[in-house]
Amino acid sequence: MGRKERIEVALVQLRAKAPFDRAADLIERARGADLVILPELWRVGYLDFSAWEDESEPLHGETVAFLAAEARRIGAYVLGGSFIEAAGGRRYNTAPFLDPAGNLLGVYRKRNLLSYRSQEQALLTPGDAPLVVRTEIGTFGAAICYDLRFPELFRAMARQGVEVFLVPAAWPIIRLEAWEVLTRARATEDQAYLLGCNAVGKGLLGRSIAADPHGTAIARGGGEEGVVRAELDLAGLREFREEFPAWREG
Repeated sequence: MGRKERIEVALVQLRAKAPFDRAADLIERARGADLVILPELWRVGYLDFSAWEDESEPLHGETVAFLAAEARRIGAYVLGGSFIEAAGGRRYNTAPFLDPAGNLLGVYRKRNLLSYRSQEQALLTPGDAPLVVRTEIGTFGAAICYDLRFPELFRAMARQGVEVFLVPAAWPIIRLEAWEVLTRARATEDQAYLLGCNAVGKGLLGRSIAADPHGTAIARGGGEEGVVRAELDLAGLREFREEFPAWREG
């Protein structure tokens, strides 16, 4: 496991509050990729705080069922963006990771919740554990949006062997420069690939990005819905980490 040399990835850049049929249309355009990633809270919308209670659902609810069916349909691993999970009387901003057979391999509950002009910290509970998934196509870890501002989370994942960071987001247009800097910085300092899949519409930036272990953007999206594709050279990443091991010396 974890020794494939190259993989194809697809970032499905959806408009906030996208219905299942629209998501399925764009996921179909990602067919052929080994891994597909969706944005943060693409169904309910990040900014519609009043809907979070009504549209929360259990882990094995309709969103994960939809994502499992889509993973089977296109034969790809899927990081399904995130949804509002209801569990044990609490709510979480939860990212599910599924294999090509539709099996749920793990979830990441957003650890760093935003308080600035947001009700996320008031309405949700932070997660307490990273997600690290080892597969035959590589080792993946997940973070969500605001987590990008906390480098220790990414370093902890790197030390557990993560090669590709998956970051669904609902990042705003007004912080474009921060998105560019932080995605590429997290890739650079941990010598890992980073896939940032951002939502579009109503003040959201889009501009999904695939950054390589040198911090170079190898693929970018625009400001509209679409699919961003990239090829990741995992053999090259492993060679770079062995030759220049800064990521494990700090």
